Amino acid sequence: MLQEKLIDKHDKILVGVSGGVDSTVLLYLIKKITAEFKLTSLAAHINYNLRGEESKENQQFVKDMCYKWGIPLIIHNVTISDTSNIENTARKIRYSTFNDLLRKYDFTKIAVGHNMNDQAETFLLHLFRGSGFTGLRGMLPKRRNIIRPLLRFKREEIISFAERNKIPFSYDSSNDDLRYDRNKIRHRIIPTIQQDFNPAVINKIYESAHIFQKTDTFLQNHSNDIFREVVTHNDDDEYIVLLNRLRNSEVLYFYLFRKIFGLLTGSESDFYTAHLSEIYELLKRPGGKYITLPQNVYVVKSADTLIFRTSPPNYEPTDHSRTIRRYTRKILFDDHYIMLSEIKVLPIHGFNFDEDTTCYVDFEKVVFPLKARYRNPGDSFTPLGMQDPKKLKNFFIDEKVPRLHRKKKIIIEDQNRIIWVAGMRIDDHVKITSRTTHVLRIKLMKKLVGYRRARRI
Repeated sequence: MLQEKLIDKHDKILVGVSGGVDSTVLLYLIKKITAEFKLTSLAAHINYNLRGEESKENQQFVKDMCYKWGIPLIIHNVTISDTSNIENTARKIRYSTFNDLLRKYDFTKIAVGHNMNDQAETFLLHLFRGSGFTGLRGMLPKRRNIIRPLLRFKREEIISFAERNKIPFSYDSSNDDLRYDRNKIRHRIIPTIQQDFNPAVINKIYESAHIFQKTDTFLQNHSNDIFREVVTHNDDDEYIVLLNRLRNSEVLYFYLFRKIFGLLTGSESDFYTAHLSEIYELLKRPGGKYITLPQNVYVVKSADTLIFRTSPPNYEPTDHSRTIRRYTRKILFDDHYIMLSEIKVLPIHGFNFDEDTTCYVDFEKVVFPLKARYRNPGDSFTPLGMQDPKKLKNFFIDEKVPRLHRKKKIIIEDQNRIIWVAGMRIDDHVKITSRTTHVLRIKLMKKLVGYRRARRI
């Protein structure tokens, strides 16, 4: 632990202690260097109450050992209700509890007793699940505030050290329970590989994991650069991947999509190569479709984009609308203000026709009242510069508007026709010409969330 600089002077270390040989040896070693490094240590024991009386005896063993060694101990008793994946549930509870204690007592690091055998088991578990390079890198000696000082040592070495130094430890019978995937790898798969292929498989996997750690770091950095180029994040908490900018690299696709998945769910751990394959299949399908990933992440194909979101896509248009009368100055339509103003003298040189949120139309060609609404099936208009009507659906397709965004495009219409597809194009029939003397300006402004009017003092 000193060679890898996992511990610094004056560290405040929370040590996870199960009572097994790894955690008790770890606690013993931290106790040995406490004075030299001026450490503050606290032991934490999680009792999952899965083994009845044995769990109670194990808890008492840890309590007695910490008392004898003069190390303060916190015991956390929990009951696991979700038994579909006890290993994963216990891991989440464990690290959630450790992080809560870290914040509560202002500690700097969490020390856990994983060893080289654990690394090999984790490597194979991730390999079988298809978790990519990040999974094959295994556990890191240090990741954020978690340190694993015993990762360089095999389980046999740790047991031998405990016996030579008369360090007590307890035995967890659940480590022999073959209902758990890790135990199947520990007691069946690895012994078979050692016997039939390579006795040093533990060391070889450890070395391979170290190489994958460097590979993963390189790919992570490279994919972060690409993320900034091809991904946008909108107000609806959607991440939009611009496919025409995406480079053709399957490895980087995996990192990119998994990063987005992690941003939406808080963890990248449930995204595997199988999910990448599902996204590939989605890209091959014609039209706009979607798939559902774990934790209710929806991936929607829409034109030249992929949209990642946490709510199911809704393609149905809404019939919500607001009437706008001639002398209306401002109305609120959903989360936008629509503002009207009349200009009777035509300073055409002063109009900013390139401003997406504003349009200028010939007032005399508009029939009030107007209506603000969303699109309806069969909508059509004559886009500025064209002579013939065009289906709004085809207009959106040509302009590469993602399918999910089409239903949120605001439409302004008068009594005869659509006069403005807001933010995009006016109808050619209401355009300003050299004969225009009276202009209607329509402006769209996003409502500010949390805005409050200043009070007069």
